[in-house]
Amino acid sequence: MSEMIDRAGGGGSKYHPYTLADSQRILGPQAQALRNTARALDEKLRADHVVFEVKLLPNYLANSYFPEKLIRLLGLTALGSRSATGDLVLRSRTEVDVPTKSLIVAGDNHSLEWLTHILSGSALDRREKGVAEELRRFSNIHLPRVAEVVKGATNAGAEHAKEREAFEAVLHPDPDLPGISRRPLSGAVFEKFERYIRSLGGEVVSDRRDVVGGLTFVPVFLPSGKAKEAAAFNPLRSIRKMPRIRPVPALPLRSAPGVSQPAPPPAEPDAPEVLIFDAGVDVAGDFFAGSVNQVDLTEKPAFPGCIEHGSAVTGAILYGNVDAGSRLQSPQVRVTHFRCIPGHDNDGVELYWLLEQIQKRVADSDAMIVNLSLGPEVPVDDGESHRWTAVLDALAYERDILFVVAAGNNGEETDEGGNRVQVPADMANGLSVGACDRPHPEMMWSRPPYSAVGPGRPGATVQPTVLAYGGDAERPFARLMGNGRLSYDWGTSYAAPLAAHGLAKLSTQLGDRCSASALRAFAIHFAEPHADPSLMLESGHGRIPVDYSNALVCSDRQVTVLYQASIERDQILGFTLPVPGGIDRGKVKVKWTISYASPTDPTEAVEYTESGLEFTLRPHSEVYSFRDPENPRRTVKVNIQEDADRVADLREEGWKMSQQPSTRSQKVGPKASESSRRRGGKWETIMQGQDCLMAKGLHLPRLDIEFLTREGGLLTRNSPPVDFSLVVTVESLSGLPVYELAKVDFPVLSELPVPVPVRLRT
Repeated sequence: MSEMIDRAGGGGSKYHPYTLADSQRILGPQAQALRNTARALDEKLRADHVVFEVKLLPNYLANSYFPEKLIRLLGLTALGSRSATGDLVLRSRTEVDVPTKSLIVAGDNHSLEWLTHILSGSALDRREKGVAEELRRFSNIHLPRVAEVVKGATNAGAEHAKEREAFEAVLHPDPDLPGISRRPLSGAVFEKFERYIRSLGGEVVSDRRDVVGGLTFVPVFLPSGKAKEAAAFNPLRSIRKMPRIRPVPALPLRSAPGVSQPAPPPAEPDAPEVLIFDAGVDVAGDFFAGSVNQVDLTEKPAFPGCIEHGSAVTGAILYGNVDAGSRLQSPQVRVTHFRCIPGHDNDGVELYWLLEQIQKRVADSDAMIVNLSLGPEVPVDDGESHRWTAVLDALAYERDILFVVAAGNNGEETDEGGNRVQVPADMANGLSVGACDRPHPEMMWSRPPYSAVGPGRPGATVQPTVLAYGGDAERPFARLMGNGRLSYDWGTSYAAPLAAHGLAKLSTQLGDRCSASALRAFAIHFAEPHADPSLMLESGHGRIPVDYSNALVCSDRQVTVLYQASIERDQILGFTLPVPGGIDRGKVKVKWTISYASPTDPTEAVEYTESGLEFTLRPHSEVYSFRDPENPRRTVKVNIQEDADRVADLREEGWKMSQQPSTRSQKVGPKASESSRRRGGKWETIMQGQDCLMAKGLHLPRLDIEFLTREGGLLTRNSPPVDFSLVVTVESLSGLPVYELAKVDFPVLSELPVPVPVRLRT
């Protein structure tokens, strides 16, 4: 049900807010100050090239505006980007504090001298004029500011000034390699960093150094109050206090009567496997025996409450949401539980040890679903991607793995940004799960205040992705222990495994059609949106079901189709939507969800995802647009079959017919049009849209999907294809038999071979 689509031309002239004279007047003094400061910079604080930043006007966020001539002619190194805000200058108005980005680049003394010359107003040669045109896109040039490098509180006023604190330092890719550099920092420059940190009384834990996407992550110990001095090292991208692992309950919680005895039979050996990284589990309990395999990653004994937390997470994945006195059915999933809390003895490197364990164990497994109810206790940062997020996003992309991650219980934090989802729940290729206060399918649910909110990072703006029941003080979550007893608590730590439970069962129902992108698409497509659309950045795409069996059984008046495809760079695929010809009256609702995994670039905080899909809805295959030759902004839509005479008249008058059927624009937002994604400098790995049209306005409707790629802020061509899943539901609001008609009109469709309950109709 797909076809290759020819690319249509288009696009008008670009409005440029600044003239060359404007740029020389604004940027010239800044370039001179940068040149002078760089010359005076101590050699022990820099590489041969000095790192600096140039802020783009929001008018130029599209990757086609990357300053390639500037980079090439001046011999600069492009190192990534940071988020920023600026003034969007339009023909008729100016919008202030609009999201934009600062490009992080590096140049030697000669490069900075040349930049100063171009902006000085002197006579320029042909090549320099081309660079000057690109400089019109910038509003500011400066060295990295301490406030941008030092992240979060640093305890500068601590009583014990000599007491050392653990930090995580992130160093840029090698600034001395001209072009788009993603090579890690050279050994010589890293040794400079070590010497400088020692001069401050600190220590770099070099044996824990890790390189992710060209960035060097390394633990650093510093005396209190020295972080800002450390930020003077020019190739340092950021430094933040080393976060701790999200805490688990320290003491056992109040218990209550358990579920009915005896325990059901264990899961079948061929049941899908879910990996858990948590605080341990009571594997000897009858309700876990035979279904759970525990692997100890630490020899340290568990603290009180740890086993309860790990068992609660495990029980939710095996059995879902349970009630006191209920009789449980045999689990349909198996669990491998890696006990990793408490972990390494040294708090400063515990997060490094734990992430390494997750990487190794996931890579050695064939499991598709991994539950993480733990992670660093730090919220998403728009300016920087975290090591945990970058590593797990790469793992998810490379191995087709779905990380189901608890969003965090910091929703009531009052510090700016402190209530946002915690890493790695900001993954672009994962599924972050917040909590709601009522289990599915009960009505009148809401997000409890403790559950972390969005927005997420670029590429995954809608965060948390979904909500699942996590309980609250009035109605806490029932946590199952291995012996069948229950204890009560609440948190996103329990919402995430409840979501993983439903998705693991869905994986068996999808059979050989199952993939990580298909599971994400189903979770979002069948999520129940919050009644208030304005709360999307708190509630995500909505509350997901615990069981997808009902979703897999279409009613008479609707049909849901799962499309799975691979698309090449610059290719446009058109997917025929399953609207049968017999739907000839009333309104028709069409809803679609697209999910895919993208390679990511942690150096590009603003353009984190490197792959982008753009969709276009064409509702009627015979309706085309005609453009007035004298007024290009004036268009009319004509059915070329039903109104052939008018088509002939328009052609005779010089009107130009569109190459493809007319489009129907979608609402602008984080899950909608490409224009909004370009303006925000980001491409989302989950996109959703819906429309309600009169049946007469639909005829072989088509959803066109285009694939673009970028690297280092520059559009690229020779990129590997991307696999994606598309879920579409067509529903007749007039009660017409869509399902049976679709089976006739689209015989290529086959029903999923899923076990579904028999439904008797009376």
